[in-house]
Amino acid sequence: MPDSVYKLGKLPKADDPRTLMLATYLTPAAPVPPAAVDYAAAVDDWGMLGNDTVGDCVLAGQAHADMLWVANAEHRRLPITTLMVLRAYSAVTGYDPRDDGPGGNPTDRGTSLLDALKFWRKSGIDRQTIKAFVEVDPSSADNVRLAIDLFGCLYVGVELPDAVLPHAAGSLPPWTVTPDGSPQTKPQPSNGHCVVYAAYDAEGLTVVTWGTTVKASWAFHAAYCDELYAMLSPAWLRHDPPGIDVATLTGDLELVARR
Repeated sequence: MPDSVYKLGKLPKADDPRTLMLATYLTPAAPVPPAAVDYAAAVDDWGMLGNDTVGDCVLAGQAHADMLWVANAEHRRLPITTLMVLRAYSAVTGYDPRDDGPGGNPTDRGTSLLDALKFWRKSGIDRQTIKAFVEVDPSSADNVRLAIDLFGCLYVGVELPDAVLPHAAGSLPPWTVTPDGSPQTKPQPSNGHCVVYAAYDAEGLTVVTWGTTVKASWAFHAAYCDELYAMLSPAWLRHDPPGIDVATLTGDLELVARR
């Protein structure tokens, strides 16, 4: 990606056979997701959180999800700062801002979503932790809708095509392209990026990225999303969500954590 105010930073998907899948824990009581939900509107200032200077998108996305949950459930602004996010980036990856130089920073290598999710469960940014997480099948639009409705947002990995990469401040195009055989629309693993899905409707999803929101079509999601997770946040859920076997989920996650 050209040098700009927009950085990336998602490493390739970490495949771990122990990762739990949302579909395993759905029960017959799972509701039909509504036609549209919007949890993004409660947040009026997302903040870039360092992703204009370093590849900390995975931790910035984590902070954005924390902000969304608190804004919707507690009707207040969560005061997460760029410094907090960068400290979390250092804790997860070993990033050292002191190594910055004319040739770049060799410790600014990006993050895998799975490593960040484990950190989120144990420590979190400014002690904002999650109770559990599960992987969501990106190919099931119904499960994507249900997960956003029940969990408030989704933690998303995408392999962006060159066609939607912004090059200047304020020039964030809508994410509506799909692969058409040209190099510009091909999913690019080198353009790995972490975002948050915070709303949806019939046309597509609202994506939180780079301190703002952008619309993504369902076709864009299908073409470029390569990993997707739902998180059980104590700030969001005062009670277990309907249709999710949370007791079994948390028990299974404890077993996985001990391996």
